[in-house]
Amino acid sequence: MEVSSQQVEMEKEKIYQTKKRRSSLGEYFHPHRQRKKTLPYTQEQQKEIQREQTKKKFKTIFKIGWIVVALLVVAAVVIAVIATRDGNESTTSGDGDTQNGGNESGDMDDIFDSGDPFEPVNPVNPVNPTASPSTAPTTTSVVTPTASPSTAPTTTSVVTPPPSPTTGRENNTGNDGSGSDDTDATTTTTLPPTTTSPTATPIQSTRETIIASKLLTITNSSFALLEDTTSPQNKAYNWILNNDAYLSLLYPFKTAADNTTSTPTEENEKALTQRYILTLLFFETNEFNTWDVCADLNTNDDVDECENVEEDDTRRFLSQTSECDWYGITCDVDGSIVSIDLSDNGLRNTIPPEIGQLSSLQHLILHKNRLSSTLPTTIGLLANLEILNLNNNRIEGPMPTEIGSMTKLQILNVRKNDMDGPMSPEMFTSSNLEYLDLSGNDFVGPLPTEMFTSTINLVFVDLTGNPIGGSIPTELKYLTQLASLEMGSADLTGTLPGEIFQTTDIVTSNRVTSMLETLSLEGNSLNGSLPEELFNVATSLRILDLGINDFTGELSENAGNLLHLEQLLLWYNNFDGSIPSTLGSLTLLEIMSLDNNQFNGTMPPEVCNLVTFASNSDGGDAGSLIFLASDCKDDDEEDNMPFVECSCCHSCQ
Repeated sequence: MEVSSQQVEMEKEKIYQTKKRRSSLGEYFHPHRQRKKTLPYTQEQQKEIQREQTKKKFKTIFKIGWIVVALLVVAAVVIAVIATRDGNESTTSGDGDTQNGGNESGDMDDIFDSGDPFEPVNPVNPVNPTASPSTAPTTTSVVTPTASPSTAPTTTSVVTPPPSPTTGRENNTGNDGSGSDDTDATTTTTLPPTTTSPTATPIQSTRETIIASKLLTITNSSFALLEDTTSPQNKAYNWILNNDAYLSLLYPFKTAADNTTSTPTEENEKALTQRYILTLLFFETNEFNTWDVCADLNTNDDVDECENVEEDDTRRFLSQTSECDWYGITCDVDGSIVSIDLSDNGLRNTIPPEIGQLSSLQHLILHKNRLSSTLPTTIGLLANLEILNLNNNRIEGPMPTEIGSMTKLQILNVRKNDMDGPMSPEMFTSSNLEYLDLSGNDFVGPLPTEMFTSTINLVFVDLTGNPIGGSIPTELKYLTQLASLEMGSADLTGTLPGEIFQTTDIVTSNRVTSMLETLSLEGNSLNGSLPEELFNVATSLRILDLGINDFTGELSENAGNLLHLEQLLLWYNNFDGSIPSTLGSLTLLEIMSLDNNQFNGTMPPEVCNLVTFASNSDGGDAGSLIFLASDCKDDDEEDNMPFVECSCCHSCQ
C-alpha cells in the first residue's frame, strides 16, 4: 500500500506537535530509549516558564502575608495585656488603691460539681504575685481561635499582679531578688475546667479574683498558703471555689452580656469568711479522717457518722446548706457564728490562726481532742469570746499574751495540756473572768499580782499539777468571790496563812463573808499547824483536802464548826493527839480520811454514829459517812506506833 506524500506530511506534523507539547517544560523523554534529552527553549517556551515562576512567587508572598497578619494579631493581644496592666498601675499610683475594674475576667463554671464534699475537685493554684497580700491580681482573658470552627475557643486567664501601693512598680523585685520588675510581670494560669467540655464561649467572671482577694485578708498572708497544694488553706480554697454550690449562689459574677459586676453584700462577705474558716478548720484537724462525728443524725453508735451519712444531710460539715446548720455550729439571728462546739470528736493537728477572724464568736469548745502545737496569737482577736475550753488536748507552749485582749472572757479552761512558761498577767485582764483552770500543765510561778486586783471576780481557780513553787500568797484574801481554790502538787512550801480566809474588799478594806467551798492543797510541802481562821471563818467549806503534806499539831475542836463539810482529807501528815468528838456534828460528812498520821486514842462514838453501816440501838437511821479511815489496827498487833481504836472504820492503816 502506497503512502501518499500528503499522509507523510500529516504524520510529520503530528510528531512535531507532540514534541512541542512534551517540550513545554524544556525536557523531552523518549519512551523507548530510556534517556533524557534537553531541547533548546523557544521564545514561547521561555514566556511559559516565566509565567509559572511568577505564579510561584505570588503564592509565596501570599503565604508570608498570612504569617505576618497572624504575628500582628498576637502582638496586638500582648500590647493590650500590657496596656491593661500599666493602666491599673497608673490608677494605683494616683489613687493609692489597687483597682480591680472591668478589665478583670476569668473562666467560671456554670455548674459546680457537688461531688464528695470532703475531696476538692479541679484544684486551682493561684499565682503568687509581687503585690501586697491585700491587693487582688488583675485577670485578663485571652481567647485563642483554633483551626476547627466546631471547636470551642481556649480561654487562658492571664493574672497580672498590681504593684504594692507603697512602693510602685519600679520597686518590685522578681523571685530571684534581683530587682527586675518584669520577672513576675505576667504569669499565665489556666482556670479550672468544667466537668464537661464547653461548646460555647464560657462566662467571663471576676468571682475567682474576688474570692482570692478576700481570702488573702483572712489568712493575713501571701498567696503561698493558697498556692501550696499540701496546705489545708489550699484545700479549703479549692472547696470554696469549686465545690461550694451554696456559696456560688451568693457571690457575684460578671457576664459578658452586661459587662457589670455587683458589689458583694455584707451578708455575702460574712458567708464567705465563715465558710472558708470552718472548711479550713475541718481540713486542718481532720487530716487523717479522725473526726468521730460530722453530722448530728442520732444513728447507731456503731456507725462511723463521718463516712455513712447522706450527702444532702443539712447538719453535715461541708454540706450545701448554710454553715449555721453544720454540726457543732450555732449562729445568732444575724447569721454570725457565735459558738463552735466540736468537743470529744477526734480533732488533730493545730487550731488554724484564721479562726481569729470570727469576730462574733462567743464560745470555742474543743476539749477532749488531740489538738497540738501552740495556741495561735490571733486568738486574741476574738474580742467577744466568753468561753474558751481546750482541756484534755496536747497544746504546748506559753499562753499568748494576746489573750489580754479578750476582755469578755468568763471561762478559761486549758486543763491537761502541755503548756508551760510563766503565768501571764494578761490572763487576768478580763474583769469578767470567773473560771480559771490551768491544771495539768507546766506553768511556773509566782502568781502575778494582777490576779488579785479589785477588778477580778474569780470564782474557781485550779492550778493543780503546775510547778508554781513558793508560799501561798496572802493576797488571795482579796478574791472576795472565790468559791474553789485548788493548788495541789504545786511545789508549795511554808505554812497555811490564816489571812487567806479573812476575805477583804480590796477597795474598802472591809471584811466580807468568805465564799470558799473547796480548798485543795494536797501533795505539797506545807507544814506547821492549821490556823484557827480555817475553822472559825471558812464555815462554808464543803471540801477540805490537805493530804500528803507535813502539817503537825493537834486537830482543833473548832473543826466542828464546818457544818457544811462533806469531805475531810488529812491523810499522810503528822497530826497527833486525839480525834476531837466535835467532828460528830458534821452530819453532812461523807468521806473522812485521818490515816497515816500520829493520832491516838479511840474513835469518838459521835463520829461512829455518822457511819452508814452503824446501827443505832434505838433503831435510828444510819449516818451519812460512807468512808472512814484511820490508823487503827488489830488488838494482837504489837509495836510502839500510836494507833486509834476504831470499830466503825472502813479502812485501817
